[in-house]
Amino acid sequence: MDADGEVERESQGTRAESIGIILSMAMLMALLYVAEVGWKRFVTVTFVAASRDVMWMAPLSAAFFSLLLLAPIWLIAPRLSRARARAAAVFGASWLVAFAVLLPWTQVHRGAAVILAAGVGTLAVRLLGTGARVSALRKAGLVMASVLAVGAIFVAGRDVRRARQGYASLSTARAGAPNVLFILLDTVRASALGLYGYGRATSPEIDRFATGGIVFDRAISTAPWTLPSHATLFTGEYPGLLSVSFRSPLDAQQATLAEHFRDAGYETVGFTGNLHYTAWDSGLSRGFLRWDDFMRSTTQTLRSGWIGQSVFVLQLMHARARWQVGEALRHPKFRVVPKPGGEERTAEALVNDPLAWHLDRPSRPYFAFVNFFDAHEDYRPPTALRTRFANKPNRRDLYDAEVFYLDRELGRLWRELGRRGALDNTIVVITADHGEHFGEHKMSGHGNSLYMQLLRVPLILRFDRGIPAGTRSADIISLRDIGATLLELAGVRPQVPFPGQSLSPLWTGDSTGAMGRSEAISELTQDAPPPTSDPLSRSQGGVDCHLRCALDSPKRERREAGIVRHRSRHRRDEESGRVGGGKSDGR
Repeated sequence: MDADGEVERESQGTRAESIGIILSMAMLMALLYVAEVGWKRFVTVTFVAASRDVMWMAPLSAAFFSLLLLAPIWLIAPRLSRARARAAAVFGASWLVAFAVLLPWTQVHRGAAVILAAGVGTLAVRLLGTGARVSALRKAGLVMASVLAVGAIFVAGRDVRRARQGYASLSTARAGAPNVLFILLDTVRASALGLYGYGRATSPEIDRFATGGIVFDRAISTAPWTLPSHATLFTGEYPGLLSVSFRSPLDAQQATLAEHFRDAGYETVGFTGNLHYTAWDSGLSRGFLRWDDFMRSTTQTLRSGWIGQSVFVLQLMHARARWQVGEALRHPKFRVVPKPGGEERTAEALVNDPLAWHLDRPSRPYFAFVNFFDAHEDYRPPTALRTRFANKPNRRDLYDAEVFYLDRELGRLWRELGRRGALDNTIVVITADHGEHFGEHKMSGHGNSLYMQLLRVPLILRFDRGIPAGTRSADIISLRDIGATLLELAGVRPQVPFPGQSLSPLWTGDSTGAMGRSEAISELTQDAPPPTSDPLSRSQGGVDCHLRCALDSPKRERREAGIVRHRSRHRRDEESGRVGGGKSDGR
């Protein structure tokens, strides 16, 4: 009996030791991932593609995947000698850490990554083969976990403190100041909505809501992809004057629309579904007292690490059918894309969250921004809507189903706000950052041309106390002027004038208004122009090309894309040419 008890204790101890080794190496993996996030955020000042809660999410993600993937090692440990079980745990955990670190390095062949990781594992076994060193490793794991925990507490406390200070420092707003609700339909082109003549019933709620305000028939975005378009909306500056690019967030050189409303005593809040280019690391959250982006959920926690962000794991997470799981297993892709995003916030969530916030808020005017991301690739409408427009839907059918879905949720938002009496003194703007290609000009996606499919976007302004219902404007206008328009309607007068011009003359009848509107200029900067078969937009120069499209007359608009200038970031206005592309991953 004593001998059997001794064997049992030895087996349990070996399994516990194996799990301890694996968890210690998982903490190293998490610490390295957090270090990479910090390097990107504070040293290279680029996008981090991670939640602000990464300090506590990363350790949990690393621990989960390490225990899951290395389960055979710690499960079989009781059947091995202690030395072999220890060596197996050290090798497996070290191999996994090394392979995870190499996942973003797509230049390294996956086979080579496996071999390199095996070399690291072999070296780790030699260095940590003794019981004393394994004990030291486990203690180091506890230290790393403690460091991450303290960091998470510090970051959370700092964010809470900043939010409280922000609310406490708000000045008294002007009596009767209207609220502002800014709704942005990411990737929704104007021609996809019924009020712009689309034949499918994709937008009955938006169409109905638009009758209470003014509809702009030819609103032009300043860029064919997310970040520069949003940056213009928030600063009033053309993209060429801003720091934004596919690699660079918005810096703090220009004051933002949210900062002006906050300084006027407004509560400023933002809710975004685009976690690629409008999350906290994009620079767009400046001036907002609250900016909701990444969710706090199990899925987001698992995605907070290299393994959870790998294409293979994401395909399994997104799989809705057995064949999709089989496809992922048959063709596993062990790599991390540059901006993997996070758990998607659907239109339903992006209506529920603002409504919940609206119930529990102080009695002061607000500036609220909501980005709906549902119409962006990959199109995954609710199951009940997948076949709304076709039994075997193609990309365009799924896109239209997504537009219908977010339109339905917007209707729910407006009905609830109306029931609360919250729309009586609220300025509502509905627009999009850019559109989408569906084979036109042999292109798909966006961020790759300056054709009207990407630049012409919906624009609706409604303010029952200031804008006459049933108004329509055929003038060409730039989204650059939205900020100045909202500030004028709200009666907010910044000390430094906000760039752009108010669009109010278009519904007040002021004849001088047409002279003051901004030019409808659109720009596209690409760090590495993609190949294209389109002669109109084929690059004539090197990398880092800059392209502008100016629409200031109906004749130019009919050309669809007036290519004005191609310039190097370091030699602007010195070179001429054309730039564009085919399929793109611009967000």
